Amino acid sequence: MNIVEVFRRAVGLVKVLPEPLGRGIFRAIGTVAGWSNMSGSVQVRKNYQRLVPLHSMLAQRRRSAKALRSYMDYYYEAFRLPALTPQQIGARVRLQNDEGLREHFAQGKSASGALLHMGNWDLAGAWATDHLAPTFSIAEKLEPPELSDLFLNFRRSLGLTIYQTGKGAGAISSLTRDMQDGVAFVPLLCDRDLSASGVEVNLAGHPVRVAVGAALLAQRTGEPMYPATIINQRIADDDRAKRAGTRNGIVCIIGDPIYPNVSRDAEARVREADIIRMNQEWLDQVEPILTEHLTDWHMLQKVFVEDLDPERLARARRAAPKEEL
Repeated sequence: MNIVEVFRRAVGLVKVLPEPLGRGIFRAIGTVAGWSNMSGSVQVRKNYQRLVPLHSMLAQRRRSAKALRSYMDYYYEAFRLPALTPQQIGARVRLQNDEGLREHFAQGKSASGALLHMGNWDLAGAWATDHLAPTFSIAEKLEPPELSDLFLNFRRSLGLTIYQTGKGAGAISSLTRDMQDGVAFVPLLCDRDLSASGVEVNLAGHPVRVAVGAALLAQRTGEPMYPATIINQRIADDDRAKRAGTRNGIVCIIGDPIYPNVSRDAEARVREADIIRMNQEWLDQVEPILTEHLTDWHMLQKVFVEDLDPERLARARRAAPKEEL
């Protein structure tokens, strides 16, 4: 059975199983994976150790098991999204510190958003396009193409406008036009450099390479980039839980806006320095949230410079941030 068929069967499974049973199955898989020495679990332990060190391997494995349960919660909830009603989606999401962002949209302006791979970003996106502003984003081009198309069509079915990454795809140019043509919110996952054209900043004193998309959009449009950090939070209110159909919800914490200091017409080195500054301000804002809710960070890949392949890193350092993703 290929990976595409696995995902299709998983989607079908979560639609028919009662939530406690379906979620329980996914969490059991996450627990086993998190205790194991599979590459993703080993890497998540290394990533977490750089932010909040634990001394015993038992404690590290216990934490990675919790993290992989959270990650499987993301998949379970994402696969269920097409079967949820607008009322259920609306009740599962809460925003915090969003007054400034809402006022910005009310003035007819657009904004980009810088996200970590935390919580359930698909649920947040489905919620945002109905409750915040028309929402646009980018999807990684996966292999095989059938898997990429499956996720692309899934996210578009939620009401999102999604462009794919890839050479010559022009995703950033398309998103720039969307932001200039009308009110648009463009949240992008930025904590992993997929394009080999990211910039190097620091997270908790450790160098990391991050994607430039959200900052680049801010620079090209003159609009702010908002940190948007998603954490899992149990729904305590009985009425809201009834409307949501679950006690499992998310909170999206909006940070202070980060404005570009230069325009797109500035020299390349000046623009790059400003993009580095914006991304460093973003990570400085979200670091306390990340360390407090560390196991909601679904980062099973290498992001810290110390872990990256030296040859790839050398090539990336020689390359300036590209205008297109």
